[in-house]
Amino acid sequence: MSRRVPTIVKNAELVAQRRSEIIDVATRLFLERGFHKTSIRDIARACPFNLASLYMYVGSKEDILFLVAQQLMDEKAAAMAEVETLHEGPVEAFTAAFRAYCQIVHKFRPHIRLLYQELGALAPERRESVMSSLYTVIGVFEKIVRRGIEKRVFADVDPRLVALDALFMCHLWSMHTRALRPITTDYQAFSEMQSKILLQGILARKPATHRRSKKRKAKSPMA
Repeated sequence: MSRRVPTIVKNAELVAQRRSEIIDVATRLFLERGFHKTSIRDIARACPFNLASLYMYVGSKEDILFLVAQQLMDEKAAAMAEVETLHEGPVEAFTAAFRAYCQIVHKFRPHIRLLYQELGALAPERRESVMSSLYTVIGVFEKIVRRGIEKRVFADVDPRLVALDALFMCHLWSMHTRALRPITTDYQAFSEMQSKILLQGILARKPATHRRSKKRKAKSPMA
C-alpha cells in the first residue's frame, strides 16, 4: 500500500489546502467523540465543503486518520534530518535534537494525542509507516548517544533506552499539558529542563581526584 492517500484532484496546492482543512476538523472531532463514533458525514458537515467534495480528496475515514499521521510524519522527517546535518559535539547535538522534536510535538499536540488513542484503527501497513517514523526519531537520538559514548562524553549507557526516554519525555508535553502547567507553559523552557535532566543522567563522570593534604611536619623541639 502506498504511503500517500490517493486523490482525483490534480491541483497539488488545492489538494494541500483542502486536506489541511479536513485534517484540522477531523482531528478535533476524533478527539472529542472518538474515531469510531465520528462519521465521515460529521466531518463533511464541519468542513467548508460538502460530502461529495470531501470524497474528491479522501476515500474513507481511515484515509483521513492516515492523513493526520502523514502530516506529522513529514514534519518529523524534515526536522530530524536537519538535526542530523549538525556537526557539533554530542551534548550540543543531543540538546538540538531534543529541542527540534519538542517543537514538532508542540506544533502537533492534537495529532500526537489522537494517534496514541486511535493508531489501532489504521490498517497494519499504515500503522507500520507511523511506527517507522517514530523509529527514525529514535534512531537520530541513538546515533548521537553512541557518538557521545565513543568520544567518552557520555557514560556507557544503553543508547536505545536513552533514545526512547528522549522520545517519551518530548511526548509528555503533548499528553500531559495540564499537569505541566504549574511547572511551565512554555515548551522551550520545558525542552531545556528535560534535556538537562537526561544529560545529567548520561554524562560521563570524571574520576574523582583525591588530593592529599600536605601536612606540615612539626619541628622537633630537639632540632
